[in-house]
Amino acid sequence: MGSKNLTLIFAIVLFLFLNFPSRTQASVGALVNAIATSNFFTGLANTNPASKQALVLCATYFKEAVTFLNLKGLEEGSASLDVHYALDQAGYCETALSTGHVHIASATDRIQKWKSVFSAAYAAVITLEN
Repeated sequence: MGSKNLTLIFAIVLFLFLNFPSRTQASVGALVNAIATSNFFTGLANTNPASKQALVLCATYFKEAVTFLNLKGLEEGSASLDVHYALDQAGYCETALSTGHVHIASATDRIQKWKSVFSAAYAAVITLEN
């Protein structure tokens, strides 16, 4: 394993340790993030009537992500799949925005934040499952 990989793993573990000190807090943090992201897109939909259809879809996708965000998967061995499905919701939102020709910088930023946080979570889960 190269030093770049070790650095990445250390950064992920440190991030998770500092931001999610317990499984319960991790679950609550992920749920809060998912709900906040859904609410963010609902708010955008209400203020951007021309883009409302795509933005409502995004809000729905992130609301659906909440169903995948539980820590039972760690015990059942399906956590990596659960996090992967939650990450898929961001891709579905990006597709909806692209199809609807919606270009809102704050929406793109929010999706990137989601993908960064959940990519780190995915890497951590893979490490825990193996």
